[in-house]
Amino acid sequence: MINYIEASLEAIVAHYIGSHSEGEDITYSQDVLSVEDEELYQILFKYFMTHFKEPEFFNFTFSSGEIELNPIFNFVANIFDDPSCIHEQSVKIARHLYEKSKHPNIKSGELYISYFKNVLVDDELVDAVGIFKTENKDQFLKLDTRSTDFILTKDVGTNIGKLDKGCLIFNTERESGFKICNIDHSNRYKEAAYWREEFLMITARADDYHQTKNYIQATKNFIKDRMSKEFDTDKTDEAAVMNRSFEYFKHQEKFDAAEYEVRVFKDDKVVEAFQDYKQEYQNTRSASLNDEFDISDYAVKKQSRVFKSIIKLDKNFHIYVHGDKNKIEKGTDNEGRKYYILYYDDES
Repeated sequence: MINYIEASLEAIVAHYIGSHSEGEDITYSQDVLSVEDEELYQILFKYFMTHFKEPEFFNFTFSSGEIELNPIFNFVANIFDDPSCIHEQSVKIARHLYEKSKHPNIKSGELYISYFKNVLVDDELVDAVGIFKTENKDQFLKLDTRSTDFILTKDVGTNIGKLDKGCLIFNTERESGFKICNIDHSNRYKEAAYWREEFLMITARADDYHQTKNYIQATKNFIKDRMSKEFDTDKTDEAAVMNRSFEYFKHQEKFDAAEYEVRVFKDDKVVEAFQDYKQEYQNTRSASLNDEFDISDYAVKKQSRVFKSIIKLDKNFHIYVHGDKNKIEKGTDNEGRKYYILYYDDES
C-alpha cells in the first residue's frame, strides 16, 4: 500500500507536448517551477499523489530483457542518483514522449515531472519520481463579485479530480526495473496504449495482486470464449462456475491451481480445456499464472464485478445470478416461447 502522509513534493518541472500529427513541437520550460503558495502546493500534491490507491505495481522492461536500455528507466535513475538534475532529465523525458506520440488521435497536453521524498510503499520509506500528462480540459465558470456589477466569465483548465495519465516510480527494486504505479484513464482506444507500452515500457509484476487478478480474468474469459462453444453450456452453467470461482477466492487464503480447477470446473475435460487456455492466455497477454500464491483480498474486491453473472432476456428483463443454479430452470412452452422459472425463499 501507498502512504503519503509524511511525503513532500520537492521539485516540479512542466513542459508542453504539442500534437505531433499537427506539426506542433515541444515547448520547454527554462527551469524548475517555483511553488511558493502553500495552497497551490497542496493542490499540486493532491493532484499528483492521491489518485494512486490500488496496490497494483509494474516494472520497467525492455524487449531484449536489458532494463538498462529502457530510456525512461535511465532518465529516472539519473534523477534518483542526483535530484538536482531533474530539469535536465525532464527535457529528455519530454522529447522521448513526443517521439512516441505520433498517432493522430494522441492529444497535446502538459507534461509534469515531479520529485517526492519520504513516500511509504509497502512499509518501505523511499523517494519517488512522478511523470504526469494532462490531455483533457474542463470548462469552468468564474463569477467576479468584487464590484456591485457581477461579471461572469468562463475559463478552461485541468480538473485536479481527474488524472489522465500518470505514473509514480519508487526508488526501490532498481535491479528489477523499479517499483511503479501507473494510471491511464484515457486508454479507450488501442493507440492510447502508447503511454504504457511505447513510452514507459512497463510490465505487471508477478505479485499476489496480479496473480489473483489474472486468474479471475482468465476464468471469466475462458467461460466466455471456450465453455459455451466447446461444452454447450448455457448462462446458468456459466453463472454457477463463476460463483464457485468467487467462493474459492473469497474464502481461501492461498491459491492452489489443481485444487481450484477441480472445485470450480469439476469436469475433467473442462479442467483440461482450461489448462490449455491458461497457456494461451499467458502467451497472448504476457501475463503470469503461477500454480501457487497468496490470494490478494484487495484484488478480489476490485474484481468483484467480474463475478456478476447477468442473463439478458431480449430488452425486457435482466436476471442477476449469484448462487445456486438449481434454483433456476429454463424451458420452452407449447407455443415456442422461452422461459425461466426462479425458486426463492424470501423476497427482499
